Amino acid sequence: MRLTTRNGKGLYGSGRLADVEGAPLRPGGLALTEELIGLAEFWPGDRVVDVGCGLGASTQLLIRRGVAAVGVDVDVHGERAIPFVAADAAELPFTDWSLDGVLAECVLSVLPDRPGTLAEWARVLRAGGRLALSDVYSRAGAGTARIGTREALSEAISAAGLCVERFEDRSEALKRWVAEFIFRYGSLDTLCGEDLGRSVLRLSRPGYCLIVARKAGGRLDEARRG
Repeated sequence: MRLTTRNGKGLYGSGRLADVEGAPLRPGGLALTEELIGLAEFWPGDRVVDVGCGLGASTQLLIRRGVAAVGVDVDVHGERAIPFVAADAAELPFTDWSLDGVLAECVLSVLPDRPGTLAEWARVLRAGGRLALSDVYSRAGAGTARIGTREALSEAISAAGLCVERFEDRSEALKRWVAEFIFRYGSLDTLCGEDLGRSVLRLSRPGYCLIVARKAGGRLDEARRG
């Protein structure tokens, strides 16, 4: 694998860390994605956008489950065997209240405008729609510009008009993944880049979490559960 990016920043959150089959090299891999999708209760026929889809492995997983999924990414490079739209995560080309779900894995922490991005994701969700998010978070007393605490993440999500229903800590998956990455590539320097260096990581004591939040104003159709 060639570990470089065109903008010189680290590969974390770029969607370009993948094995030869396109499976994402991120904490927990597709098994954790499966768990997140289950927690979010994305059902066959639901309209879900996979924000920051990378090569589209998670989008494919959604489609195999019968979900009407579309991948969104600013990076147009690479072959994707999925429905795909080139767009910024903070400017989605979908109408208000039009989607049942937004899936965002290792995306929010690398975006410059966290409140604006969350507001955009809330905008496209219908009443009762779900945001399924996995990302790093700070387990220290204070977060950083890139890595927020659990409280800061929850407050930002709530401020966007979404209600946090689940917060699942999966920090063990992050520890295992970091150890595997260092063993294979020697250090985290290429992964993190200059703006997310080792000193920042030490200060924030990063963990990894799964979050499911729901847009107020509606609830799932119970008939669909059956």
